[in-house]
Amino acid sequence: MTIDPGLYTSGRIAIANLSASIDGLEHDCVEGASFQKLLALSKLLFLSGDLLGRIVDHDRAEAIAARAVSLSPDSAEALQVCAQIAGRFHRFELAKALLDQALSAGCSKREIDIERAALLQATGYYNEALVLREGLAKQDPEIDTLGGLATLLAEMDQWDAAEACYAAALDADDGVSPIPCAQLLFEWGVSAMRRGALDRAEAVFSDLNAILPAHVPGRGHRAEVALARGELDVAEALIAPLLEISDDPEYRAVYAEILAARGDGNAARQAELASEAYEQLLARRPEAYADHAAAFFMGVGNRPERAVHLATANWKLRDTPRSRRLLAKARRRAQSCSIKGSLQ
Repeated sequence: MTIDPGLYTSGRIAIANLSASIDGLEHDCVEGASFQKLLALSKLLFLSGDLLGRIVDHDRAEAIAARAVSLSPDSAEALQVCAQIAGRFHRFELAKALLDQALSAGCSKREIDIERAALLQATGYYNEALVLREGLAKQDPEIDTLGGLATLLAEMDQWDAAEACYAAALDADDGVSPIPCAQLLFEWGVSAMRRGALDRAEAVFSDLNAILPAHVPGRGHRAEVALARGELDVAEALIAPLLEISDDPEYRAVYAEILAARGDGNAARQAELASEAYEQLLARRPEAYADHAAAFFMGVGNRPERAVHLATANWKLRDTPRSRRLLAKARRRAQSCSIKGSLQ
């Protein structure tokens, strides 16, 4: 698989256009903002946060969405927006209840099915999600519906079917913006990482870099692949610039891992900074960051009991194969540390 960058607008131009659209909407929304303009601005800020790894953009997006909802709190669209935000931050039960309300208020069943499929998948109800994902992809075979189905198939360990579906999703993309393709490639690369297919993940992230070099999570995960392959120089070159772009502690945590692998004494300081940032995020959004923080604290964060607590909280939110593996790994790590401590 090799993506032809010529099929898409330059990644640099795409990001510049996104930034310009945000600036324009922010100017329009200074006074007398309408529901639709606020909602559009919120969506663009969420997208910017996703692409550039900027939690501050997510915070602004949530606040602006709240302004929009306050203008029409009982409308179907407002309820759907609230459900989307609750799901994004892993408040799954609230999201499900809001979707039911949005449907009752007149939101289209197709829109509700899209959101419901994502919630079912996130919480481990794969068979129910599959029914919805397959129906949506059959009804409207486009990059988003086929990509959603591919990601679900990957989580269900149906790798061959997932690969075919990812490829079909790319073929269905007839737009010129690189952003939908980049987001699909990111999910594809992450799926490959999770099954240990590091060469495949590197190939996918390489294609992602070719069409949207500014995609911060893609570069961060590519650094993780390089670290896992023992390519420390490559990993550091990929991750170091992200520390100036993103406020997500995940990238500083990866940087700390790379330094620790080198035997660099600065690893402990970087891990401490990541730890402080994770604790601040957990104080505000414990559900959203429990899984990433657990992985950090069982590793270079070196607080195994904290990792067990967070992994348990994550598992209670969503009983999935991945959450169970995370919890089992955290418990093994804590037990190992406890045994070592008792022997010293």
